[in-house]
Amino acid sequence: MEKFYYSITLLFLSRQGYWNNSNNVKELSLIQLTYKYFLSSIALVFIFLIAKSEIYNILKENQIWGILSYFELATILVPAILLLGILYENIYVLKTKTESTMRIFFNITGREFWNIVFFKNLILVLPILVIIFFYNISLGIFACLLVFLLNNIFFIPKIRYVRPRFKKSFSMSYLLSVVDGLTVFKAITIPVFSTFMFMFMWLVLPDFLGIDTTNKVMILNTALFSGTVFFSNKGINFYFLTLNKDFPYLKAVGINLNKFIKKRIWSLNVISILVPATSLYFFLNYLGYGFIDIFLFLFGVSLAYFLCQGVQMIEVLLFREYHFRDAKELEAFSLPLKMRVTMYIIRFLPILVCLLVNQIRIFGFLTQILLNIIYIGIVYFSLYRYTIIQVIKGDNNVHFIHEKYFKILRFGRQT
Repeated sequence: MEKFYYSITLLFLSRQGYWNNSNNVKELSLIQLTYKYFLSSIALVFIFLIAKSEIYNILKENQIWGILSYFELATILVPAILLLGILYENIYVLKTKTESTMRIFFNITGREFWNIVFFKNLILVLPILVIIFFYNISLGIFACLLVFLLNNIFFIPKIRYVRPRFKKSFSMSYLLSVVDGLTVFKAITIPVFSTFMFMFMWLVLPDFLGIDTTNKVMILNTALFSGTVFFSNKGINFYFLTLNKDFPYLKAVGINLNKFIKKRIWSLNVISILVPATSLYFFLNYLGYGFIDIFLFLFGVSLAYFLCQGVQMIEVLLFREYHFRDAKELEAFSLPLKMRVTMYIIRFLPILVCLLVNQIRIFGFLTQILLNIIYIGIVYFSLYRYTIIQVIKGDNNVHFIHEKYFKILRFGRQT
């Protein structure tokens, strides 16, 4: 217990390093570092017990800029703070190699470190959990499970020798050795930001969006189109495959690259879908939608994600041709205008096919869902398989793009 106490104290002390630009770390006890979270949580409990309905009424009656009530704003911001806060904390704990430091100097095991980080995250989000529990108990339980799940994603991998780790587990630490933490954070949070913009428009301009929530086909089409917008930016998989230079070395030591890439791609798929889907779940639950409608919307968003990922697999081959050193260099590289227009058309053409097929009324709704699954499955898995084969072979030519575009890109790269 004493070891746990001192370890979590050190973890809270280390937070001063990435929240404060100063190199000085104040010598504070665990109570001094955490009392504000416990006191604010206790205060919120008493406030909600005494005047919960009054607070809700005040927030609902007053609006910000005359377009959105403070209650609706809080409904959007609370899950956003919960999600982004934990993601930020975990990414920077990994980026600063806190786990390695504590393992070497304090003999902390992987499981012990997981427990310490989980307990630390619970303390940090305790006031937010109190707010969510008083709003809805089931959502509060879901929020606790979310904290647990996000901790699993980032910290369940143990530190092993290099080869067993590559073979057996997905390691967020390995991802951060390929892609820098800021790029990973942006790739995760940009879809979340897009979902919150969509939710804001849904609340403020419902007539502008024209969503008929009584029509299941309309809900599915809205989810497909909005999901395409959410995930149109470069995802974590794109950066992981484009910037990874380890594949020849891993192949040389006998690692099955197909399995190695597959495990990491699907782990990153779960992360990429889970974060924005969670915020949408909170929002749709707040609006009072039933389980079937929420599931249908999240299902449509997930289908759109895989459709976008399939197209990005082709972009991986295009960008791997130029052997970028890091994400910053990749982002600074500008495609010619004609190429950019071509890529935008390629991105949105598959989803337009889906939307047009869904307008055909000769099919039943379940048949339409099945057709969407089959079509998107064929697009994603065929492009995924083709890309992985080319990456493993080292043949990164994109045959459907005309050769003159590559000449333009090579010239721009050299200059």
